[in-house]
Amino acid sequence: MFTAERVAYIFALIVALVGVIGSHIDVTWYEGTFAREDGFVEWLTVIGLLTGSFLCFYRISILRPFRGKLFLFCTFILGCLFFFGAGEEISWGQRIFNIQSSDFFLTHNSQGETNLHNLIVGGTKINKLIFGTILGILIGFYFLILPFLYRKVEKVKAIVDSMAMPLPKYFHIIAYLVLVALTEFIQGGKKGEVLEFGGVWIFVLMTFVPFNREIFSRKTFDR
Repeated sequence: MFTAERVAYIFALIVALVGVIGSHIDVTWYEGTFAREDGFVEWLTVIGLLTGSFLCFYRISILRPFRGKLFLFCTFILGCLFFFGAGEEISWGQRIFNIQSSDFFLTHNSQGETNLHNLIVGGTKINKLIFGTILGILIGFYFLILPFLYRKVEKVKAIVDSMAMPLPKYFHIIAYLVLVALTEFIQGGKKGEVLEFGGVWIFVLMTFVPFNREIFSRKTFDR
């Protein structure tokens, strides 16, 4: 494991622990300062997402001569998803630049902000359905089932590698489970902010050094 990678994991752990301990000492400080909108944890999450986006676009630039269109396209999509997540996290700069939401978002967004994840459609919160239930199922499959299939089924391995899907190592899986366990000890109603922050950084670090790292390395290609 690289030194920078170790430092990133330690930092993420410290932030999570500060959240847990801080919520018990002063839940008002935790909710109103530490985990508030546009607060410390949210901006760390944005930085993580932008880092992941930059990594994907950089990989496209260095792997273009060696990889096929599907591989590069999927890497591009992942980079766009990271960037989209960063934009959604800060409501696309709305609060930074003091931009008024349109009537549509004022009516259909639970926070009256210009973002998609807080929309309410037919009485259903998109955040709870897609970014809660569905995303939770996908994360469970991605971290717990897909790595097993990748190791055991050659056809799955070929599909995953051709689509440039970074797979977690056992360490990433353990780190995420520890994060989930820690956030359960947070007092108050903002556990999700720390879980989101830690989950983003674990995924970014996994993308940087995945189990199938060789498919992202120029050293594995003949020149």
